[in-house]
Amino acid sequence: MPRRTIRKPTNWSPKEWDRIEEAAHACGVPPLRYVREAALRCPLPEATVRRPRPTEANDRADEAANQLGRVLNNLRQLVRVAELDGDRGGASVLTNAASQVEDAILRLPSALRRETASALDRLVEAGIGLNALAHRANGTGELPSNLEVFRALLEVETAVQAVVP
Repeated sequence: MPRRTIRKPTNWSPKEWDRIEEAAHACGVPPLRYVREAALRCPLPEATVRRPRPTEANDRADEAANQLGRVLNNLRQLVRVAELDGDRGGASVLTNAASQVEDAILRLPSALRRETASALDRLVEAGIGLNALAHRANGTGELPSNLEVFRALLEVETAVQAVVP
């Protein structure tokens, strides 16, 4: 495909641009691609299935799912290190925590709260702490101390419950 190097700004009324965005969204393409392909009479995907338009609530749900996925990944890494280290108790506690996060991910769309922004901030902070532990455990091949793990798990559990009650 030839590289597009020419830019031509255009002006749209708010109603016109809304119509373009709606039509592009229905086809599953970005609005500017929709305009370009419509102008060049290129075939566009059929607008058969209407997907919900992105909303602030959808954005929060996506961000929450992303953060919960990161937490789950770190928990699984810690489980692996605990299992390699022969720490059955630690592996069991971490596996239980991972199961709770998986459950939260499954319940997320129906349980998302409006005040999720501050809860997401707490989840990000808890995830950063958990990531540091997972990184250290992967580097040394040993699970951090029980106190460190339990503190991190408590922060994660509190943050997850704030996002998904």
